Order: sequence, then structure tokens, then C-alpha cells
Amino acid sequence: MDFPFSIGLKLYSTNTDLIPEALLLKNKYFDFVELYIIPGSYDKTIKTWKDFDVPYVIHAPHSFHGVNLAKSECRNTNIDHVGEAQRFSDDLNADIIIVHGGNTGDIHETIEQLRIINDPRIVVENKPKIGALNELCIGWSQSEFNQLKKADVLHGTALDFVHAVCAARVEEADEVAFIQSLLTFKPKIFHLADIDSLSHRDMHLNLGKGSLKLEQLLSFVPVNGLVTVETPRSIAENLSEFVKDIIYISNLPSNKV
Repeated sequence: MDFPFSIGLKLYSTNTDLIPEALLLKNKYFDFVELYIIPGSYDKTIKTWKDFDVPYVIHAPHSFHGVNLAKSECRNTNIDHVGEAQRFSDDLNADIIIVHGGNTGDIHETIEQLRIINDPRIVVENKPKIGALNELCIGWSQSEFNQLKKADVLHGTALDFVHAVCAARVEEADEVAFIQSLLTFKPKIFHLADIDSLSHRDMHLNLGKGSLKLEQLLSFVPVNGLVTVETPRSIAENLSEFVKDIIYISNLPSNKV
């Protein structure tokens, strides 16, 4: 597909079984892999991922796998798990490591842990204000990103469009203006999915299954930018739904020849 940006395929580090199919799709349907690191998977999978010759972006584990940068009691676990993501990045020559700011904690703790980890490859992903379990997320607003920047621990951001829309809806703010406020930090990578018109929860849908103006969102991505399509795969053993999402993007008016 011929897009003015690069498309990323989101995989888990344990998804080595999907590599044969991904090899067939490479270049036509995606340009890089965003690899989410399942804790403890390095030793069993790193050689396989090294043999899969694609550019990588690494996504460190988040709260679902026990990483919460906003909680002091999680420091040791956080450092271990993010450290594993750093090892993947070293071996796969990835220059972006995505982290979440945490939840139900303190942004000052997030700042301190980012300072301890001290890796210029790390970028912070914006979150919805309210998480899936009704928790208050850290790193959802322009104000919080300004705090990270002022503390000199913000080396870049990952702009998740669904998360931004969720946060804007909780705040009853204009969604486009909210996204534009996060664009001021010049994101290094973008996440794309769809969402229901009334939802303010973190619910990623396949493209066209929600109400987002996807063409408008993609217009915010700079030429040669990175866009990971972060949509669900109900058929876990193959990438057919991912392919449908990419075809959907290709059929948007701005991408038709």
C-alpha cells in the first residue's frame, strides 16, 4: 500500500507463530513491527525476532503486566520489566521504547522512575483519563506532559488517537483541539484504532467499526511518520483482520488514486 506514512503491525513478543504470515504481508501491508514485550519472554523469543528482518519499535509492558511507573512500590518490578524491553531494543536495533505513565499514583513518582531508567529511547504514550477498571491514568493531559517536559524526562511521545478522544470526552472538550494540544509535543509515533461514538473508555475497535473521522486523524501524521494500527484480532491465530484494517485505510478518499 502506498501511504505517506509508515504502517506498523502490533505483535506481542510471544507471537512468534505469526511470523510466517507476517513475512508474506511485509512491505505490502506494513513497514515495521511494534513489539509489545511480555515479561519473561526474552530468552525464548529474541533469536526468532532477530531473524525476522524488519524495523522494530518496542512497547514496554504496562499495568496489565504489572508495570506502573506511578507507584513507588512497583519500582523494582518496573525497572526489571522495562529493562527487558531495553534488552529487546538493544538486540533489535529499535530506537523507540514506548511506556505508559502509570495509574492511581503520582506523576512525581513517574518522573522519578523515568529519571532512574534514563533512556533517551523512551517515549511516553498519552492515556485516557479513566482506564478500563475506572482507574485514574497518569499522562493523559497536556498539563501532565508539560510536567514531564519541565522535569527533563520527556524524550518524546506516542500519540494514541483513541486515548486522546477518550480523555477529551471525559473532560467534555473538543476532540480535535485536545489532539492538537498533544501534537505540540511532536510525537515520534501514532496509534490508530476506532472507537464507539459515546465511549470514554479505552476500547479499541477495528477501523470503520466506530465513529472516528479516521481520515482527519491521519492528516495529523507528518509525512514519513510512524502509525501503528492498534486494532483487535478476534481471530488470534492469523492477521486477516489487520489486513482488512489496512485495506480500509487505503480506501479512504485521501488515499484513493
